[in-house]
Amino acid sequence: MEDSKKGAPEVLPAYSKVSVLNCIDLFSSDIQKSASLLKQACLDSGCFYVINHGISQEFMEEVFAQSKRFFNLPISEKMKLLRSEKHRGYTPILDEYLDPENQIHGDYKEGYYIGIEVLEDDPDAQKPFFGCVAY
Repeated sequence: MEDSKKGAPEVLPAYSKVSVLNCIDLFSSDIQKSASLLKQACLDSGCFYVINHGISQEFMEEVFAQSKRFFNLPISEKMKLLRSEKHRGYTPILDEYLDPENQIHGDYKEGYYIGIEVLEDDPDAQKPFFGCVAY
C-alpha cells in the first residue's frame, strides 16, 4: 500500500497482517504435492481448508448437527464415553495440553476422537485410533 500524501509505502501495524489459510485440493493428480502441502499446513499453523474432498454438503451438515447435539449433553453423559486407551472417545475441557512444558492448565477445549473400526483379532487393532469400541 502507498500513502497517498507522500508516495511512500504505508506502514501497517503488526496486528493487521493477514495470514493465508492453506487450501488443499484432494482432486489434484499430484498426491505427493497434496500430502506435502497438508503436512506443511499442519506444521506451520495446524489449520487448512480442504476442497474437492467428495463429501456432500448434506453429510457435513449432519455431522455438525450431531456434533452440536453431543457437545450440548450434560458433562455426566459425555463422561460415559471418556477417551479409551486407544485414544478414542470424549476428552473433557482442560484434559489435554498443547504445550505441556509451558502450560499450567490444560487446553480450553473438549473433543471427541474417532477411529477406524476393525475386529479385535485384526493386526491393526493394536494401533492407536484402531479397534473395536467397547462402551
